[in-house]
Amino acid sequence: MRMSEMELKSCTAGQWHGAPPSMIGGISSDTRSLCKGDAFIALCGPSFDGRAFAAEAAKRGAAALIGDKAGIDMWKGISLPQLEVRDGLQALGDIAAHWRSKLALPLVAITGSYGKTTLRSMLEHVLRAKGMRVAATRSNDNNLIGVPQTLLRIQPDDDVAVVECGISEPGEMRRLAGMVKPDVAVITGISAAHAEGLGSLAGVAAEKALLLDTLAADGFAVLGSGVSALLGDRSIPAPAMLLDMDAANDAVVQWDMDDCRVSLQRGAESTTFELALPARHWAQDAALAATILGRLGFASLQEVGAAMASWQAEGGRMRSLTGMGACRLLDDSYNANPASMAAALDTLRHLPGRRIAVLGDMAELGRDSAALHAGLNISGLDAVLLVGEKMRALAAQHAGAQHMADVEHVLAALVEMNPGKGDTLLIKGSRCMHMERVVAGLQEGRDAV
Repeated sequence: MRMSEMELKSCTAGQWHGAPPSMIGGISSDTRSLCKGDAFIALCGPSFDGRAFAAEAAKRGAAALIGDKAGIDMWKGISLPQLEVRDGLQALGDIAAHWRSKLALPLVAITGSYGKTTLRSMLEHVLRAKGMRVAATRSNDNNLIGVPQTLLRIQPDDDVAVVECGISEPGEMRRLAGMVKPDVAVITGISAAHAEGLGSLAGVAAEKALLLDTLAADGFAVLGSGVSALLGDRSIPAPAMLLDMDAANDAVVQWDMDDCRVSLQRGAESTTFELALPARHWAQDAALAATILGRLGFASLQEVGAAMASWQAEGGRMRSLTGMGACRLLDDSYNANPASMAAALDTLRHLPGRRIAVLGDMAELGRDSAALHAGLNISGLDAVLLVGEKMRALAAQHAGAQHMADVEHVLAALVEMNPGKGDTLLIKGSRCMHMERVVAGLQEGRDAV
C-alpha cells in the first residue's frame, strides 16, 4: 500500500500537525510488525491503548503517527508528523476503504456463522495451485481491525482477494461491507452463533445480509445451503446475480460424499477427489468454492478436484493430529456454535474405532443457550467428556456423558481411557474455553501412555 498525505487527510477527514511525509508506505497498528516508512495508527480498547506505543513506533522508523486528540496531546514530545483523527479505529477503516476503491482486482467477501475460514482456505488453495497471486485473510483477522489490515495488505499486482468478514454486534457488518465492497458476496450459512449480541437467529440473518448491500453492480452473491430460507424476502441489489446452493440447476455445483471420496457435478462436468476425513461440511464447502471459481472463470471442476486432493484444514479447524498412544486427534478447538458442533460430531460418528468427544461450552448463544447445548446429538459415540458451565445442560440430558471440572480433569480422564491407534478424539469448544489446552496436553502426553 502506498498513499499520499493528501489522500490520508481526505479519507479520514483528519488534520496534519507538522510537515507530513509526501508518501506513506503502509499503515501499522502494531510496533512489532511496523516497517520503516509506515504510519503508526493508535487503536484503543478496553484492555489496550495503542497511544502509549507511539515513541516505540518512532524508534522503529515510523514516518508518521495517526491518532485521536488525546493521542496528539500525548505525543507533543515526539518529533514526527501527526495526523489527528476523530477515532483511530474509524480512521483505520476509512483508510482501508479508500485503498480498496483504488484496486481493480475481484474481491470475494465471505461471511456466515460457520465455514468462513474453510471456504476461504479452499479458494486460496485452488487459486494458488493455478499460479494466481492471492491476497487473503490471515488467521482470524476478520473483524473491524482485521478486515482493514487485510485490505491494506492487498497489492495492485495481486490477481484476486478473498476476505472473511466476521461480526458479533449490530452495526459491524454495515461498516465492514462499506470497506470491502465485494465483487462476490458469500454467506456460507446462518446459525445462532453470536445471537447474544445480535438478538436472535433473525437478527443474525439480517446483520449478515448487509454484506449484500455494497455488492458491485456486475457482481454476484452466493448463498450457502439454508441461507435463502432464513433471508426470506431480503433481496440483493439488481442487476447482481444470485447463486443459491439450494437451487437444483447448472449454475451451482452439486456434491455427494462416500466415506472420504467427494464427487462434484455441474451439468455434464464432474470430478472426484479424496479428503482427509469423511466430513460432509467440507464437501459442502468444496461445492461452494467450485461454484464461485466456476462463475469467476478461474477454475474448471477438474482443476478444483486436482487441487483439492492436496488441501488440508487449518489449525484448530478439524485438523488431524497424532496424540497419546498414536490416537488421532481432531483439533477443532478454534471455535464452536450449534451448526459447527453438529458437523464435527457427525464427522466423528463416521470414523472407525473408539470415538471420544471432548466438548467445551458454546459462547454467545443468547437466551436459547441452555436448550441449544442440551439439544446436541452425541449419540453413536463411545465416550463424551464435557467441560464448562453451559455444558451442564447437555450432561443433564445424557447419563453417559461425563461433566468435568476443568481441563486438568479432562486430561486425567483421557489418560485413564488409554486411547491408542485406531481411536479418534474430537476436541471442540468456543474460543473462551481454550480447548487448545486439551490438544496440547494430549500431544505432550502421547509418548507417556
